[in-house]
Amino acid sequence: MAGVRRYKDFDAWKLGEAFRAEVYRLVLNSSEACEDREYCCQILDAADGIGSNIAEGFLRYSPGSFKQFLDYSVSCLGEAEQRLIKGIARGYFTDAACAEALRFARRAAVAIVRLKQSQRDNRRPSATPKLRRRPTHPTK
Repeated sequence: MAGVRRYKDFDAWKLGEAFRAEVYRLVLNSSEACEDREYCCQILDAADGIGSNIAEGFLRYSPGSFKQFLDYSVSCLGEAEQRLIKGIARGYFTDAACAEALRFARRAAVAIVRLKQSQRDNRRPSATPKLRRRPTHPTK
C-alpha cells in the first residue's frame, strides 16, 4: 500500500470497476434481464458494491476497517458473479458474452484477497487480563 494515495490506484478497485462495467453492459443490453426487475436490481447493486466498498474502507484510514470493507467488496463480487452465472442459466446472456466479465471477476477476486493480505493487523493485543498465579505458600 506504500505509495497509494487514492483508492482508484489499487488494482483491486480497477478490476472491480472493469467487472462492474461489463455487468452493466451485459444487463442493459439484455431486454430479458431488464424485464426481470428484481434480478436487474440485485445484480447491479452487487456489482456497484465492489468498488464502493474498497473506496469506503480506504477512506476510513483504519487498517482494520479497510480489511473489513475488503471482505464486503469480495462478497459483493461473489454475489454479482453468481447472479451473472444465473443469468446465463436463465437465458439472459450467453457464455461467450459473459467470458470477459467472468475473467475480470476472477482477477478482481485475487487482487482483493491479496490487498487484504497485505494489510498489517494493527489491532491492539487482547484486552483480556492475564491471570496471576497465587503463591502456593504464604509469603512471610
